[in-house]
Amino acid sequence: MDERDDRMLHEYRREPDPGFARELRERLRRQEEPRRLLSGTMARVLAAACAVLVVAGLFAIPSVRVSAQAILDIFRVRRFAAVEFKESRFETLRSLGKDPGLLVLDKRETVLDPGPAQRVRSGDEASTIAGLEVSSPKFLPMGMTADTVFVEGAGEMRFSVSEAKLRSLLDRLDLQSVAVPQGLDGQWIDVRKPPIVIQTYRSKNRRVALVEAKSPEVSVPAGWNPQQLAEIGLRVLGLDEGEARRIARSTDWRSTLLVPVPTDASTFRQVTVRGQQGLLITTKGEKGPDGHQRDGVVLMWTERDRVFCLRGILSPGEVMQIAESLS
Repeated sequence: MDERDDRMLHEYRREPDPGFARELRERLRRQEEPRRLLSGTMARVLAAACAVLVVAGLFAIPSVRVSAQAILDIFRVRRFAAVEFKESRFETLRSLGKDPGLLVLDKRETVLDPGPAQRVRSGDEASTIAGLEVSSPKFLPMGMTADTVFVEGAGEMRFSVSEAKLRSLLDRLDLQSVAVPQGLDGQWIDVRKPPIVIQTYRSKNRRVALVEAKSPEVSVPAGWNPQQLAEIGLRVLGLDEGEARRIARSTDWRSTLLVPVPTDASTFRQVTVRGQQGLLITTKGEKGPDGHQRDGVVLMWTERDRVFCLRGILSPGEVMQIAESLS
């Protein structure tokens, strides 16, 4: 490039319009929002829950092989329950493989890909896309306003389990005494996830997200033993034999989703939300919009055929008020 060309480029150089720059930063921030909703400690909680569902929750097929024509049992989430575990156990599972599910899965097929979350203009538009009447809060803490709305499409996956991989996993966790049910190979489990609506609200220092969907469904061959499933899963999570058996026998596994909560980073308690039993989890080390570390809160409950989750950097009381004000 000669001197004349360089002078021409310099003459035409202009500072970007401040309004455009602000709009671009805002657009990029909003595109990243779904990922940030699962940051920090709660991401580890949800990751642990997924690990248990996949590693422990998808191989409890009956000890006798059932035919492919057998009637399927359908399990729907109706309530949430928490179980404490040491986060070091989850790290152990992670160290055995980047995807804990692959430690026991023989095959995994995507029947319906939900695709990336789609940003929409309003709750009404989300209702139309998701096929459900989206709830909205009448109460928000002072200074907090509506921010963004996302819709994630329906999804469906199929899993088959490897009996040999399960035995290998138990051996690597030094759980040789845990019995492995026979007839696992060749059995398929279908997991169907309805569309999910995520509404976010924020102020300068705090944020909260309301997640709403119809209940996910898991279909398995008829005749499986949910107590055996639960007991194996809890042992994989690190519970001793007695505690795992007690929880497995006292829980309705056809309607309960177990949420693993790390003892060194969270506390939890059962609460009543809109007349329904809910689970309130307080987590440490959540990063707010201003970059400061604060305690976070997660509230999960169900109503009729709906599953709700409120997650944010707020006090438990504020999160409960938001939940009670939904209409």
